[in-house]
Amino acid sequence: MSRTLLPPYYHPTTVCFVDDNYSFLHSIGIDLPDDWSFISFLTPEEALEFVNQPATLPPLADRCFSMDNSNPEAPLIHMDLQALEQEIKLIDRFKRVSVLLVDYAMPTMNGLEFCEQVANPDIKKALLTGVADEKTAVDAFNRGIIDRYIPKASLASVNNVIPHVEALKQAYFAQYSSRLCSNIALNPPGFLNEPHIQDLFNHLIAEHHIVEYYLVTDPYGYLLLRVDGSMLRMVVAQESELAAQAQMMARFDAPPDLVAQVRSGHAVGLFQEHPGDYFGHEAFPWQDMVVEATAVHGQTNWYVGVFADPPADIDFDPRACSYAHFLSMERPQV
Repeated sequence: MSRTLLPPYYHPTTVCFVDDNYSFLHSIGIDLPDDWSFISFLTPEEALEFVNQPATLPPLADRCFSMDNSNPEAPLIHMDLQALEQEIKLIDRFKRVSVLLVDYAMPTMNGLEFCEQVANPDIKKALLTGVADEKTAVDAFNRGIIDRYIPKASLASVNNVIPHVEALKQAYFAQYSSRLCSNIALNPPGFLNEPHIQDLFNHLIAEHHIVEYYLVTDPYGYLLLRVDGSMLRMVVAQESELAAQAQMMARFDAPPDLVAQVRSGHAVGLFQEHPGDYFGHEAFPWQDMVVEATAVHGQTNWYVGVFADPPADIDFDPRACSYAHFLSMERPQV
């Protein structure tokens, strides 16, 4: 069975609850995890006004990925770092609504009428139903109006809410994987659907408490951010790319031991083709730009290196743009 692609990017988003029952919303708000961004509305009209606000920017996947078909046998994906910089400096990225949980039985507008008026088709919608509403909910699911229906009687504990929301969040970002495939002529970088890379990636996310990540190129890999905005850079290279790195390093008089480590697959570099372009006549900091590699053997042999606090060509101030800062800001709640 084939596995899905690693998402091209992921960041915390906001979950929106809509229910005219104040006690239900209040209890949900108290018990949700502290690191969740959520907003609750007692009236569907106010919720629609919030959800249907014009987007500050289109989805990142629509703005920053492009295809280089100069070599038809090996097309390349490129990511526009200026678009990425624009994205991670936009603290409102965390305000984007990814999941709606909407009660069906509300006095001024039922939950299906609400869902039909949500302008953004990417938002995932779950309908909270009573026993009498389930036939209606099944029909709405089959017609694509909602993505899930949840019997309200099953939500006695917030622990019953969390798995539904997490699954819908993943589905929200999975859409962008599909969109990425379309944008690059169904030929994404091979490591994105390599199971062993996915396992290593997920371990890295958990070990370093990563809350957002972005596919980057030159070299391929991911930019990963913790809640406080501190960064890691994951580099994923094939043997041919390591050979090219080692050749370039030798050409620019890198230390022979580092060249040998990269050539043998014991290390990987974080640099593009011409390091001299970046540093002029200054000595290139080879030791800082090469890190130990982990070999991952799948359908292709991959070599993965992780750089802590990497140099980045992105203007990013974690004090103003991190998820921690966003969570510290006052946000309207019921």
